Amino acid sequence: MLKLTLYTVGDLPKTFQPIADKWLKQLKTYVQLDHRMIKDAEKLLEKWPNDFVVVLDADGKQFTSEGLAQRLELLMNHGQHVSVILGGAKGLSDEIKTRANFSLSLSPMTTTHDLAHLFFLEQLYRVMTIIHGKEYHY
Repeated sequence: MLKLTLYTVGDLPKTFQPIADKWLKQLKTYVQLDHRMIKDAEKLLEKWPNDFVVVLDADGKQFTSEGLAQRLELLMNHGQHVSVILGGAKGLSDEIKTRANFSLSLSPMTTTHDLAHLFFLEQLYRVMTIIHGKEYHY
């Protein structure tokens, strides 16, 4: 089972929470997910996760869902705990981006923090269904 910590600067508005809850419920089958809402991503520099750290950034590497599934499956098979950092409205500092093991772009387009949060959860679910050969992804 994939162990993943999702750090988000700020939390979702109440109107978005039911959508996130849907994905979180479905992810429980595949992912041990810990969501940590933080107010300031710079505080992570003081207590940097001892994990494989992924930052979500528009300039990061882009994957197809299948490609991301292959990458995550390798980490999962090696027992690697993954921490994903989603910045706030102003993104993440260069120091955080540089310190991360990997930078992932969800899209070359700019979107809101809230939509990126939901999009990541949906893609994580999609990736896990690919890894486990389930019918969600087609």
